[in-house]
Amino acid sequence: MSLDEKVLGRFANLSFHMAHKKDPQVISVVESFRPNQITCKKWLVEEIANINMNWNKVLVVGSWNGILLWELMQENCNVNYYDFLDINTNVHKHRDTYFEINGLEKNYSNITMNAEDFSDYSSYDLVINTSCEHMKDIPAVYGPTYALQSNNYVSVGDHINCVKSHKQLADNNNITNTLFKGSSKMPNYTRFMVIGYYR
Repeated sequence: MSLDEKVLGRFANLSFHMAHKKDPQVISVVESFRPNQITCKKWLVEEIANINMNWNKVLVVGSWNGILLWELMQENCNVNYYDFLDINTNVHKHRDTYFEINGLEKNYSNITMNAEDFSDYSSYDLVINTSCEHMKDIPAVYGPTYALQSNNYVSVGDHINCVKSHKQLADNNNITNTLFKGSSKMPNYTRFMVIGYYR
């Protein structure tokens, strides 16, 4: 069975469960699987896998529910453990429910706090942030590889930190050694990605 078939079934299980419980957050879960989200996450994971397929401890910053990212990483990389960091407790609950109703073994922990207040970045070997436009810049520290995505979609109200290029994304986040940089034109905006580290 392909990844798409597996994930579609698991996603349907979660959506049905949330709709049955009349959970108003079901829209947020559905939004996380929209076509642009799938395209950008696949691009991210493909480029991460091109650099290294084996990661011991991964931090996902501004994780949202992180379900699609987790599924793609599981298919394309070997990850021992994840920490999902998000200020919104609902997104952690959605991820936990997804794992529970689909009988998946949890290899992660939830961290509920503002990413700007988190101080333990150096204990990870990969830090993923696909939500850079939603938060202030968080300068890279010595140690981890960083995989960052942002965009120039300034018309969205909660996009407080858009960028105009992948170079700006790298510079703003203290990435001094770049392993990958690129852009992807979407219908209403351009998505920028940088993978690299600080040395």
